[in-house]
Amino acid sequence: MRGRPNLYTDYRKESAVLPNLTQKFWFVVLLFFAFSLCLIASDYWILLLTTSFLIAVAAWGLNIVSGFAGQISLAHGVFVGIGTYTASVLGGVATTYVIGYELDMIIWLPLSGLSAALIGLLIAPISVRLKGLNLGLVTLALVFIGSHLFSNLKFITGGAGLGRKAAKLVLFGFDFDEGLVIGNLILEKNQLTYILALFVCVLAGLGVKNLTRSKTGRAYSAIRDGDIAAEAIGINLFKFKSSAFALSSFYAGITGALMFSVSGGVEPGTFNLIYSVTFIAIVIIGGGGTVLGPLFGALFFSLMPGAIQTAMHSFGFLGQDLALSLGQIERVIFGLFIILFLIFEPRGLWGIWFRLRNYFKAWPFSY
Repeated sequence: MRGRPNLYTDYRKESAVLPNLTQKFWFVVLLFFAFSLCLIASDYWILLLTTSFLIAVAAWGLNIVSGFAGQISLAHGVFVGIGTYTASVLGGVATTYVIGYELDMIIWLPLSGLSAALIGLLIAPISVRLKGLNLGLVTLALVFIGSHLFSNLKFITGGAGLGRKAAKLVLFGFDFDEGLVIGNLILEKNQLTYILALFVCVLAGLGVKNLTRSKTGRAYSAIRDGDIAAEAIGINLFKFKSSAFALSSFYAGITGALMFSVSGGVEPGTFNLIYSVTFIAIVIIGGGGTVLGPLFGALFFSLMPGAIQTAMHSFGFLGQDLALSLGQIERVIFGLFIILFLIFEPRGLWGIWFRLRNYFKAWPFSY
């Protein structure tokens, strides 16, 4: 077997995060390319890419509880909101109407994830007793409870229709608003937030990849395929379902803490049912139950507005009187893609990538 590429001699090598030199090479190349984009792209595209990286983290969280563990959750947006307001209180500026402690990011960022994870643990007993549509209805109730609390806790959220400023991006005393100068290289706030979002996205993605090859990840898959059979072979349903909701909520909290800090402000009405359903759509389009699927879906969802604007501008439609506004066109196209993927490609963008990769991998014997 010596000299034969991509053949494994033990399980440890086969289940590695990056099992062969080809994957390691392309990972480094793509990471370098992603980093270099912040130096050449315009502020508009940098903002879209930053948003896509952070949305990917939240989509990975939903994928853990729904794609890997097989539990329905319609309240993912609520956990994003919990992380957002935890960060806003700990890292935001106090005013006459809202509280804020202006703490460093190294404090409020992990606490935002932990606070969302703690709330996720509270619904763990429900997730063990219920499943399917019943569990979906319970998480749907959480959306309305969360919307009510966000709208009425004005000393935290600022109230419906008003909102508040999000947490300040200050890391170890360094304020992102001031920018950074390294020799002849000048990095502005948008570029720094892009690098931060990329770093968090890479860590979150590696964490999910490592989860799939662990004992916990295999237990999630067993529960998804059949929780009764999983319990029969000794898997503790309460333990693993609880950890799935907690880990999913942690990812959502991290996303909320950073995403609205990038935009600068947050309004309680943001975290409604449509916001939660959007994450489900992102996972569906990307490919549920896979590692790269949520990343593909997040990039598609975030970059689609820019691609539509560019296409309309190229064909001369931008600025003309159209039956639908630009935002309505984006929603219609996004909805159509959801329907098309459910009908023709249930595995989403990851399924398309998987077939293309295998085609070129086996070429010229691709049959």
